[in-house]
Amino acid sequence: MSLTPLEERSVLPFYLNMMGTNARRNATDLWPDLLRAGEDVTLADASWLISSGDRNWRPVVMGAWFSLKFDEHEIGEPLRRAMAESRGSLTAPPLAVACVVLLGRGATDALASYPDPPDASGSFVAAARESVDGGQAEESTAEDRTAFAEMRAIGTSLRDAWRPTR
Repeated sequence: MSLTPLEERSVLPFYLNMMGTNARRNATDLWPDLLRAGEDVTLADASWLISSGDRNWRPVVMGAWFSLKFDEHEIGEPLRRAMAESRGSLTAPPLAVACVVLLGRGATDALASYPDPPDASGSFVAAARESVDGGQAEESTAEDRTAFAEMRAIGTSLRDAWRPTR
């Protein structure tokens, strides 16, 4: 597989450690490198990464995290599309976190658009949806509510760390 320079510097070093719910275990160790890599990611880069799902899921993972640098009016629509097009547990958790952190209460529709997956990621997305609409969905588990809360904290911290660079 041939990688673009953007993928080589912003996806390849991180995606395995940040896919699914892996950020819970790995974000702290990656923090300085992740922040440094994110400083160079432009809005166009982040939009391209989260829109790459039809070609490759790996850029979507990191596009979700890097989208946290930007505001809803800049990247909200590509993020909503990526959530609706996500096909499973590798991309859905980072996308759900980005949706909640960036879109706030507006994330409900984006999260509801997530297709019914054949894996456990539906419970994680339901936990994300619960966090914005205040309900408790039958399809979420206590474990996924905890995982979402931890990942949301990582997403919020990333956003806060990148905001001064804007």
